[in-house]
Amino acid sequence: MKDSITLTASDGHSFEAYLAAPAGTAKGAVVVIQEIFGVNAHIKEVADRFAAAGYLVIALALFDRIAPDITL
Repeated sequence: MKDSITLTASDGHSFEAYLAAPAGTAKGAVVVIQEIFGVNAHIKEVADRFAAAGYLVIALALFDRIAPDITL
């Protein structure tokens, strides 16, 4: 499963995140940290590869505090 989700920080700010889940039971979880380019196609591909290996993966859009949907 691949999906976009919204997480809310303790100060109330909302962040978008990319969530990739394995087909079966997860072996564990991985947090993928974006590069300077944001949560772009490459970061989603990295998350998808971890999910294919059996891990639940989230890639948080860290630039959302500045402006939403920043990708380079």
